[in-house]
Amino acid sequence: MKNYEGKTVEEALAKASEELKVPAEKLKYEVVSETKSLFKRSVTIGVVEFDDVLNFTKEYITNLLGASELQAEIEISVDDDLIHVNMTSDVDASKIIGKNGETLKAFNELTRSALYNKFDKHYRVLLNINNYKDQKYEKIVSLAMRVAKTVERTKITADLSPMTSDERRMIHNALADNVHIKTISVGTGKDRHITIQYVNYVPKVEDAISDNTENIAPDNNEEATPDNIEDAFEAKGKEISEETK
Repeated sequence: MKNYEGKTVEEALAKASEELKVPAEKLKYEVVSETKSLFKRSVTIGVVEFDDVLNFTKEYITNLLGASELQAEIEISVDDDLIHVNMTSDVDASKIIGKNGETLKAFNELTRSALYNKFDKHYRVLLNINNYKDQKYEKIVSLAMRVAKTVERTKITADLSPMTSDERRMIHNALADNVHIKTISVGTGKDRHITIQYVNYVPKVEDAISDNTENIAPDNNEEATPDNIEDAFEAKGKEISEETK
């Protein structure tokens, strides 16, 4: 937390805004001290910096584990505004993960709530231990890919089991390039899950030309396009000949 002084809170905020290049209304601060006298008036505010958020996150999780009589090494990193909390433990990893990852999920939610209560702002946080989440991602993406193939073949919408927001995001990303598949998050709270739906995608003419139409597999309910123009004329000629007989 960095301190700024001014005759008023507004003046102190203006100084902080100018130095930090952040609009004053977006700054989170607290009044550290205030002096009012006949000859002098000044206010000192402490402006929250992102390092304060990271330090609080690590301290909170350390205390949370301690209160639960669990031990783990903690490393904090940031990637695209997502706070990664990577933990390692040789003795308590299974307890921290819990059945089906429920304990880790609960710790994650508690940390997010604590950050909001402390800084009055929502922060994205992801707790991981001994690469558990990475292994889970591989499993759920593999499952989603198999389900998507079934949906593409049968045209029947499928529902996946409820998942956390980061797990749903992995599936959305994994299936994003499949033009015949649409993924939607539905439900609320613990019941929020992904549905995988079939989309009858028909490429535009310009897309078909640019992507080489001979490489585009037709839908099951459509006839295959002739391999080239000559074949198309030959087929049409046979059709006309049959009609004139």
